[in-house]
Amino acid sequence: MAIYIGICCLLYILFGVCLLIGWQRIQEYDIDPSYMPDTSVAVILPVRNEIDKIESVLHDLLIQEYPQELFTVYLVDDASTDGTTQVLQNWAMRYPDRFRMVCIQPAYAGWKGKKKQIASALAQSASALILTTDADCRHLPAWIKTMVYTQLKTQASFVSGPVRMQGEYTFWNKFQWIEFASLVGSGASAIGLQVPLMCNGANILYTREAYNAVGGFEGNTAVASGDDEFLMHKLVAARGAGSVVFCKQQHAVVSTGSATSWQEFRNQRKRWASKWEHYALWYVQAVAIWIFVFHFTLLVCSALALIFVTAWYWAVAMWATKIIFDYFYLKSVARFLSIDFKKSTFMYAVLIYPAYVIYFGLMARFGTYTWKERIEKHS
Repeated sequence: MAIYIGICCLLYILFGVCLLIGWQRIQEYDIDPSYMPDTSVAVILPVRNEIDKIESVLHDLLIQEYPQELFTVYLVDDASTDGTTQVLQNWAMRYPDRFRMVCIQPAYAGWKGKKKQIASALAQSASALILTTDADCRHLPAWIKTMVYTQLKTQASFVSGPVRMQGEYTFWNKFQWIEFASLVGSGASAIGLQVPLMCNGANILYTREAYNAVGGFEGNTAVASGDDEFLMHKLVAARGAGSVVFCKQQHAVVSTGSATSWQEFRNQRKRWASKWEHYALWYVQAVAIWIFVFHFTLLVCSALALIFVTAWYWAVAMWATKIIFDYFYLKSVARFLSIDFKKSTFMYAVLIYPAYVIYFGLMARFGTYTWKERIEKHS
């Protein structure tokens, strides 16, 4: 058992070092003051029941520092029931040169999640670049310009952008900020290491040519989540890891709200976790399994430490390894994302994280979850 624990600790150290190296390897592209955008962009905004937040994101997109003639925001409503549709229609009529309403096309009506909305918008657009976000997000004025500039400098097929959580300064929200930062940071670091794992559909850009070349979302249309990662993985398989980059620029950071209740948080994380078994790249599944195994072992050792003295040493070794590497890595990511990072909140987050991993790892394979007032079954 001691040998097994030692191997787990060494692998976690290696994992932590790789994350740090990957984060540092990401090249930052400061926008040249003389840069004049000349590429058309389709900004796609899938929407369903966001009446409390929709006008904020529409305002952010209206004042983007990008030539007005070069980008259009496609508003794709998925049968909202709270008045969101009327708000979208009003904005589209008020600013017809900026916003365009799109109906979900019959050919995609049976697709799950946001895939049907994005595909419907793409069918109405001829822009060279596709930029997707979520209707509960906030954007800085230079968001489009920064994401496009990164693609221009790298000629990447896919650009993953930074996302952070915001909200009131409550303990529950701070935990979510750190937990979410760990996901965003891990995804960015993996891209820096050229082994893309994760990204977030609230902030991704890809070329139309690349989307068409890999068949878009075909093959994953029955999975409610994954309009972001499945496409990224298909591009990696077809064009190599070098076709994906991360935009490490603060002007590109997109902000989203924290879950306001445990039920909302649970449904969201179950939705995210439900797609892992559908990943086509072997190393993506391998990392997911490794994370689960490490934290399961950590919990078992912690429980055994209450009975056996030897197990106490094992638990201390694993906890120390995790806390040290997680702290320095997440502190760096939190600084970039400009989120509050207190030692007390970090310790709270790191102590409950093993149980969190096991719980959602198991829940991802069973039962249903509710999202936007719709019940989804795990595929």
